[in-house]
Amino acid sequence: MKFSARDGSSARTLATIASSSSASTAVVADGATDAPMESSGLRSGPATQDATTPQGGVAHPAASRAGSRTFSKGHRIFGPNEGRGLIYIVRSGCVRLYKTLPDGRSINLGLLGPNTIFAQEDSYDGLSTGAVSEAILETTVSMVEADDLAGLIAESPDLAAAVVTGMTRRLTELQTLVEQLLLRDTAVRLVTTLLTLAKSFGQATEDGQTLIPLPLTHQALANMIGSNRVTVTRKLLELQHADMVKSLGRNSLVVNLDKLRAYVQAANATT
Repeated sequence: MKFSARDGSSARTLATIASSSSASTAVVADGATDAPMESSGLRSGPATQDATTPQGGVAHPAASRAGSRTFSKGHRIFGPNEGRGLIYIVRSGCVRLYKTLPDGRSINLGLLGPNTIFAQEDSYDGLSTGAVSEAILETTVSMVEADDLAGLIAESPDLAAAVVTGMTRRLTELQTLVEQLLLRDTAVRLVTTLLTLAKSFGQATEDGQTLIPLPLTHQALANMIGSNRVTVTRKLLELQHADMVKSLGRNSLVVNLDKLRAYVQAANATT
């Protein structure tokens, strides 16, 4: 489904953003000393060329502005001082939205799957430090000028409803983030992260469980939840012993959604 301007101009057609839920996980754990995402096993690399990229080179999205681009795994879409004035829509792949603290720990603001929308922070109050967005997998992102979005919304009730739904979901995710920050329980944050990853990217298995087909190294998971690799490894072993998680090797995980949900519900009931 596409949202188009009433004049039918293909240049004003916007990607679907309504049908997929985004995943927001992770907070900062006391005493964690994680490095930023660059050291998580997601390698840096150039964005791959797509139809909107000039032959022989790839411009930063802030320079090329509106259009669609494909980013290789580990490539930044924008950094703290970049990307303002654009609305980003994930067409395929997965985007990690996060902040890095002065001590190197990271705070995950979202794990965004296909058909989700995000943007750089507004600097109107002068206090914003800016976020980082990075492709976890090879990812295609559409970019729309923020100034154009208002006109598109005015011309498409479906798009307006989709944007409201997406923003409501993001607000809920950020409220959950605050709750997890107050809880400071590494295991709960890890389980919540696995649940949200399974919801956005999971594939049903023959035995009724859910495969998360992402390259989830223990270091990458640690960065997602503001912890460290040793702690995440220990917590994953505990979850495996409780038959909540099973490792398939190559950093692939299979999870039992019912048991993971029950774990989080029990933890919330005791706080």
